[in-house]
Amino acid sequence: KGFFLMIEGSQIDWGGHANDSQYIIDEMIDFDNAVGQVLDFAAKDGNTLVIITADHETGGYGINAADDDGTIVGGFTTDYHTATMVPVFAYGPGAEAFAGMYHNTEIFHKMLAAFSIRLPVNSAPKQVEIQ
Repeated sequence: KGFFLMIEGSQIDWGGHANDSQYIIDEMIDFDNAVGQVLDFAAKDGNTLVIITADHETGGYGINAADDDGTIVGGFTTDYHTATMVPVFAYGPGAEAFAGMYHNTEIFHKMLAAFSIRLPVNSAPKQVEIQ
């Protein structure tokens, strides 16, 4: 029987709030190692869909230039969440449904479709338009 597993790299966000590049790098390496284990499992299993994304970006890190010696110069633009688009990566059966650009709230509906789950009519929260 299948299962659903969510792994969050929450400390990456903390590093963004702290504007601490090394913290983010260290946490990204840990997250990458976890993702590697999951992808190995999915490749062996052959029936596992892996979805990797973020709910937001934090810190607004940008690469500005390089020093004369070739050292990359970067910096943060904020210590909070930004409106920067975040990527979605998917691997396994149904991964093609996660290609393209769309609002991140669509990921939920794409996951339901991948799991062949249909919500009862009027069960989803209504979206509120903010003016």
